[in-house]
Amino acid sequence: MLLAIDSSIGTAVAVVGEQGNCLSQVAVEDRRSHAEAIGPLIARALADASATPSDVSAVVMGVGPGPFTGLRVGMAAAQAFALGRGIPLWPVLSHDAAGWELTGPTRVVTDARRGEVAVTSYAPRSEGTFGQRLEETVLIRREIFDSTSRDGSVLFLDAINPCLLARAALWYRHHQIDLLPAQAVYLRAPDVTMPQ
Repeated sequence: MLLAIDSSIGTAVAVVGEQGNCLSQVAVEDRRSHAEAIGPLIARALADASATPSDVSAVVMGVGPGPFTGLRVGMAAAQAFALGRGIPLWPVLSHDAAGWELTGPTRVVTDARRGEVAVTSYAPRSEGTFGQRLEETVLIRREIFDSTSRDGSVLFLDAINPCLLARAALWYRHHQIDLLPAQAVYLRAPDVTMPQ
């Protein structure tokens, strides 16, 4: 089974079977308590699925886009779990969780704060299959996006479904499509930098 972790918006954890069936899913919407929430959420997701860490064969890690601190918490937890168990880590763009919901060309959007949104464009490959990411995620001023959003379909995510994120990873693996690098997708520089 898979353990899926994403903290690009709130903090969400799921345990998913090898065929993509969702065995458990837990989340908190608070965007400021990722560090406090992640450990208990992992424990609860495993308990709800009647699983133990030794039952997990791979960890699916949402890599954003998302804010610096919150995103790093989920990624660090995913990396630590995979390293501690000696199992594969599967990095997936957090927006890919929406890939199963597409019926036509769609821009998947999340709030990037500071008056900006993160946008990834997708097209469905065929009915009932996972969507195709068409380009890299971009950061757009909210007012500019709103003025153009009537052109085509828009799916605004206020949460990431970790079960669907795991299904996306399984789809990529099944079709031998390379996963993303195990690094965070930041669309702006961090507020604090090390002195030069």
